[in-house]
Amino acid sequence: MSTETFPDTVASTISPDHFRAVMRHLPTGVAAICAEDPETGGPAGLIVGTFQSLSLDPALVTFSVARTSSSWPKVARARWFSVSLLADGQQPICKALSSKTGDKFQSISWTKSQFGTPHIDGALGWIDCAIREELDGGDHILIVAEVLQMQAAEGEPLVFHGGRLGSFRESAAS
Repeated sequence: MSTETFPDTVASTISPDHFRAVMRHLPTGVAAICAEDPETGGPAGLIVGTFQSLSLDPALVTFSVARTSSSWPKVARARWFSVSLLADGQQPICKALSSKTGDKFQSISWTKSQFGTPHIDGALGWIDCAIREELDGGDHILIVAEVLQMQAAEGEPLVFHGGRLGSFRESAAS
């Protein structure tokens, strides 16, 4: 174990545009974070490309959302949410849930979980979660959530890379 200490702050010279230009080279999966908004009783949701496992024991996941998100407060109010791992071909769902206006769920087929959260039909899997912590992540909020139950299906993932949505293709070198 390292005993090295780090300064409390480090002055970064990285501009947001440069950061975005470099990070767009890293492909990410696409996940729909959905809940039942306790204020309206209807579904609320958003898309994240930062979803990942955090811990096996206890089973924890994490993702980040922009502080400016108008959808995250609706999901956060519910305290319970579901994650639908979007499949290749579900680009329209991604676009609908990324929209800033209108009824995001109007054209989306989904099933209500035992926790009342929307599971997107045709997704590669779903994970029901409870919010454990919201942490400061600069212009984003880092969410840590406990996994309550989960299930997987067969198929290929929807992937975001270089500003585009697409599918995963195995390398010829494999």
